[in-house]
Amino acid sequence: MATETWLYIYEGAPRSDEEERRPIYIGIGERMGRVFEQHNPDAERLRDAEGTLIRQTLEPFSSREDALKAEAIAIHVASLMGLDPIYDAEDEDELFNEDDKMVTNIAGTKTSKHLGPAIFTRDGEVAQDEMEGTIIVPITPDSLEGRASAFGGNPGEVFIERAAEAWNIAPDKRPKIRRLVAVLTGSRHVILGSWEVDPSREWELVCPESSSPYSSRVRIPVPHPEQDDVGEMKGKRYVGRLQVGVLYSPDIA
Repeated sequence: MATETWLYIYEGAPRSDEEERRPIYIGIGERMGRVFEQHNPDAERLRDAEGTLIRQTLEPFSSREDALKAEAIAIHVASLMGLDPIYDAEDEDELFNEDDKMVTNIAGTKTSKHLGPAIFTRDGEVAQDEMEGTIIVPITPDSLEGRASAFGGNPGEVFIERAAEAWNIAPDKRPKIRRLVAVLTGSRHVILGSWEVDPSREWELVCPESSSPYSSRVRIPVPHPEQDDVGEMKGKRYVGRLQVGVLYSPDIA
């Protein structure tokens, strides 16, 4: 049975100009009285300091698991804001992975078991007019008919189920295609993945019994779905046109 759990915060008073960061403790407890019970020395010192403000959720989370997710998010946001977050060491294994960076990292790069990238990004641009042998497919952020969304935590072999099908691709263009590039629709146009295409393989019809134009839609043959950063394009910004259907590099179009 799930245990109702509260989240609470000790907000340290503003420090002097000489001190770099304002302390904050973020914790969870199965009773409201937990706020004033024994904690680690740093947390107790902060709680009992003059000017510290204590906050608590007015209603509990329905489970400890949900409260842990909220705690992880609060710690991450506090780091981004330049605060100095303290947390209960007993929660560490449930909050963070072994190779996570220090929670006090002001850059906010601390990751969590409960947080992941919405999409993977990195610096750089890739222009459509500089591509060769490439088919470009538009991907909306939501999942589609049970196939994976563009969430950055999905590995290539999972996301390929979305990127590779189902597209209308003219038969005369298929032999020229050597690469598949998936681009996020909307304002950002981030490249979600790039895969090698083997045009000699079968271009499998996805819904041959459907009515036109769906009956001609195919799955793009990708021999290595797990290799989703061919040409080191993934995460860079796509510069070019997008439309509802597929587009091609200039040598194919």
